[in-house]
Amino acid sequence: MVPMHALVLPLAAVGTSIPQILGDTGAFGLASLAILTLASIASWGVMFERWRFFRQLDKKVRDLKNVIRTRGLAAALTEAESYLPSVEAAVLDEAHMYMSARGVDGQIVLDDRPAAEAERARLRALLDGRASSQFAVMERYLILLSTVASASPFLGLLATVWGIMHSFLGMASGGAATIDVVGPGIAEALIGTIAGLGAAIPALVGYNMFVRRVQKKESEIDLFLSRAAEYLVAVRGEEQAAMDTNIRPSRKTLSL
Repeated sequence: MVPMHALVLPLAAVGTSIPQILGDTGAFGLASLAILTLASIASWGVMFERWRFFRQLDKKVRDLKNVIRTRGLAAALTEAESYLPSVEAAVLDEAHMYMSARGVDGQIVLDDRPAAEAERARLRALLDGRASSQFAVMERYLILLSTVASASPFLGLLATVWGIMHSFLGMASGGAATIDVVGPGIAEALIGTIAGLGAAIPALVGYNMFVRRVQKKESEIDLFLSRAAEYLVAVRGEEQAAMDTNIRPSRKTLSL
């Protein structure tokens, strides 16, 4: 059995002799550390890129809300493309193209309620598809964070086991469990553990944060789609006066 001091001393040495430890590390350990380092750099790059992306989305949504509040939905429909890649803007842009294809400006007004409900269902299905494509944009690169978070601890563990195996092989060949024999292998094992956890923990935190943002947006958009379809397809006699851009939106007006 390896004495306890044989484990403690290499741990204390990690902070002061990293170059020496890396010099004593075998090819497999160095390859594992290189992979984990690259994975960590990639995950930090993805987190920074997604942070900037979501920050841009928040600004676009705030600006779009301001257009709807001050100038009405009709203006937001025509200018929606300017507020991409937000999901709300994509939905309104798709609705605008649908309305334009129908030759309608503002609302589709039908004479009976069953026809209006059928038209709303068709519009809702179309908007659902556009929203799904935008959610795919929001989730871009998150699979990398998930992979790093799940795979890095195992690669670190593999490097740890490899380092401990080197220590036992050193004891077997040297016939003694001295610090000079087991130290390099144990230090290699500890470096592998640190590298695996160092790559996995930030990636896991970042992944959970961004997935939570996407899930929250999905719940908001579900209500938004229903309101958009109801707002854009009306029954004659029930048109919403707030479509007039000069009228301040009322409680019936589509809101974000």
